[in-house]
Order: sequence, then C-alpha cells, then structure tokens
Amino acid sequence: MTAHRLAPRLFAAALFAVTLQIVTLQAAHALEIHGVPVDETQQLAGKTLPLNGVGTRYFLFFKVYVAALYLPQKTSNAQMALDMPGPKEMRLVMLRDVTGSELGKKLTEGIQNNVSAEEFSGLIPSMARLGGLFAQKRNLKTGEVVTLRFVPDHGTTIDIDGVPAGAPYTDPDFFKALLKIWLGKDPAETRLKSALLGDAAVSQ
Repeated sequence: MTAHRLAPRLFAAALFAVTLQIVTLQAAHALEIHGVPVDETQQLAGKTLPLNGVGTRYFLFFKVYVAALYLPQKTSNAQMALDMPGPKEMRLVMLRDVTGSELGKKLTEGIQNNVSAEEFSGLIPSMARLGGLFAQKRNLKTGEVVTLRFVPDHGTTIDIDGVPAGAPYTDPDFFKALLKIWLGKDPAETRLKSALLGDAAVSQ
C-alpha cells in the first residue's frame, strides 16, 4: 500500500485512540462535586468497590469536604453498610483549609455520639492514636485527601494525600466506629448521611 493511502488510515487510528482515551477518562470521573472529581470505583484488596454515595459536609454555611463512600456492594441501608463484610473505603476531599486538631476533634466527637460508653472504652487506644495523628498534622489544605480504608484481617489505615499515616489500626471495630460518624444514629449531618447512602438529590 502506498504511503499516501496509508497516512489517512494511520491518522484515523490515532484519532480513534485519543477519543477512546478521553472517553475512558470521562467515564472514570463521571461525577464531579464542587470541582472535585469522584471515581465511580476504587480498587482495594483485590476487589473493585463501587461508589455507594457521595456528598458534601457543611458547617453552618461553609463547605468543609466532599465525602465518598465505597462498599463491596451498593446499599441504601445504613446498618447494612456498617455490617457489610469485606473491604471498605471512605474518602474526604477538603474544600477549605482546616487545622488537623479541628478535624480530629470532630471525628472523635462523631464517634462518641454514636457508640455506647462501653464501646468507646474499648476504642480508647485507637482513639488516642487518631487524636495524636491529627494533632501532628497542623493544617489540612484545600484539595488534600484523607482516605480511611478497611481490609479484613489487616485493619484500618489512614492516608493523608496518599501518604500512609502509620501502621494499621488492628481493632476490628474501629472502622465501623469511624463510619458511624456519617452513618450512625446521630450523624455528622443528616443530608450527608442520605447522600452517602445513594441519595443523589442531596449530594451537593
């Protein structure tokens, strides 16, 4: 085949490849909230976790972070989400600058509001580590990501902007206690709880 006939075919093939790449990237970030791209799935412990729900945490009139919850399978039931076996992931993308101690305090309060005194007593070692972690992180900047992950038989890990923050928390109940901050009986915000359970109407 002559070069002048081959060139259009090569151009068409290249154009198709670029178009396919663009479509793939758009599919991977089909959702965007307040400028934050939200993946429809996450890979964890060899599993593909679908996005269960995503929403915005407000304090008064201020947007604080976008939260995205990934579970082994989708559910609109809070208790099922809490009890569901398998790996899970919660991602918080900051929408404003906050101090680490402020976020740590809110997470601690959220756990206290949703577990019994006996349960909280058993969580004290993990809570102490959590408080120390965010006390050391002086500031969380807009756009930084806090990722909470749970893998069975491995424990709970916390990453800040992709950097692991210490060894896993081995308490098997710790991740469930963390999830109760958003999905418990007294959640951080009722609208956010609904959004994380799949109600797209309140995600913004």
